[in-house]
Amino acid sequence: MKKGLSLLLASTLTLSLALTACGGTEQAATPGKAGESPGTTAANEKIALKMVKRGYTDVHPPAKDLWMWKKYEEKTGIRVDFEEIPAAAVTERKNVILGSNDLPDAFYRIAFGTDELMKYGKQGLFIPLEKLIEQHAPNLNKLLRDNPDIKRAITMSDGHIYALPYVDFSKAFNSVRLYINKSWLDEAGLAVPKTTAEFRSALKTVRQKDPARLGWVLESRYWTFLESFLASSFGMGEGGSKAFGQSIYKDKDGQIKTTFNDPKYKELLQYMSDLYKDGSLAQQNFTTGYDYAKWSTDGANNLVGSFVWEGPGYIGKDAAKNYVGINALEGPRGDKVAGTLGPAAKGIFGFIITNKNKHPVETLKWIDYFYGEEGILFGTFGIEGETYKMVDGKPKYIDDILNYKGGVQLGAFQYVDNVYGAYYPYVEPKDELRMAARGTTVADEIKADPAELDKFAPKELWPDFVPTDEEAKQTSAMLTDINKYIEEMRVKFVTGKANLDTEWDNYVKTLDKMGAAKYLDIRRKQYERYMSVK
Repeated sequence: MKKGLSLLLASTLTLSLALTACGGTEQAATPGKAGESPGTTAANEKIALKMVKRGYTDVHPPAKDLWMWKKYEEKTGIRVDFEEIPAAAVTERKNVILGSNDLPDAFYRIAFGTDELMKYGKQGLFIPLEKLIEQHAPNLNKLLRDNPDIKRAITMSDGHIYALPYVDFSKAFNSVRLYINKSWLDEAGLAVPKTTAEFRSALKTVRQKDPARLGWVLESRYWTFLESFLASSFGMGEGGSKAFGQSIYKDKDGQIKTTFNDPKYKELLQYMSDLYKDGSLAQQNFTTGYDYAKWSTDGANNLVGSFVWEGPGYIGKDAAKNYVGINALEGPRGDKVAGTLGPAAKGIFGFIITNKNKHPVETLKWIDYFYGEEGILFGTFGIEGETYKMVDGKPKYIDDILNYKGGVQLGAFQYVDNVYGAYYPYVEPKDELRMAARGTTVADEIKADPAELDKFAPKELWPDFVPTDEEAKQTSAMLTDINKYIEEMRVKFVTGKANLDTEWDNYVKTLDKMGAAKYLDIRRKQYERYMSVK
């Protein structure tokens, strides 16, 4: 990072003190001008807003006491009263609020699905934001102009934008990868696998020497991470992780296809079945279920061969040192794509302004700050001299944060709000800055080469496509049956209870009867609509 960053963040404090000195009420806000306080009306009346947000008061101070929000109120002159809801109560409380029509001025990082955004947008409870963005949100407007894929992701099927995104351009932290036990490979004199064949052979070899080793262990509800990782090695990675999550991909001829009935998927299931027969795919994933405590204990005893996750720390801090990450494996026909990458618009429900808000322009300007460089850095690192210091031209958190008993991430969470839990209405800083602040590097965090992700990234990274009301009804009905059948049959195919050679054709015909062709047609239309957004 350049030296100018230090001056830029220092100016945040300077401006906040200046605004405090004048009480934040001496000048009326002029819409559209960056850097001005949005916190006063034409009548010089200080604005107070009510927002509902996801709360973490069990692990950091309440919003009213949090360092970041105190500083931001000084800067803007806007007072925000947050109602913080714990995760377990979000859905119930959200429904009560919407049902009673006792709406806040805005929802901040409260999860809404595309169906809900459409529903409440059409009812007029959530206001359209696209024109306001063009006129009053210079940072966000530039972000959408420069990144049309983000604009497409947050544009609903009626053409409106009702919610603002959580954006992360990181490939390293917007993907999962394969982790293999490097200590096992070293003992056996094996290199880190580069192909699916080498991977199967490596796990088979080490387990033949010591059958007590567990080979591949995954939590039962996450074994689909393995499937999605390997799908890219079998030619189904184009479109990225959310494409595979919607059971679609783009083939080499540019055609959208469904995965679940594709001959390539049959090959993938056969490969996974071979792993299962080898003992490299843990049997308990399909039978007795999964116990994380036991799994992490096995990991600590060096009994786990491989798993798929964003980083190796999932298996435990001490055990993580035994693993090396693999971003992509070359498949039997030469396919090698990092298909578990997600789109930059990692979440689409970061911030919503309701029809109860009397100051939508000022509210939008308030949140727009966090889509610009100054706000991004302030929201993650804070202010130089208070929450971080500059080391080799990059921010590094103060010792109170770095040495926090709960770890550096929770340490930062005692001061700033955009560092824990994700899906905030802002843009994540560059990877190297995030890691430098914590005293580490990207490569050390993921135990893999981050440059490979650029090399093997899909050409397109799709979001969850937004359906029309009619499409949502149709796909909901179809997927209820299709997903249940797929889940049942893939377990049977992998474990050998169903024969892929003799029963695959009937499996495909059954999916056809359930509406597979109609489902594909709907997804193709959604892709065309997505690409048409300008």
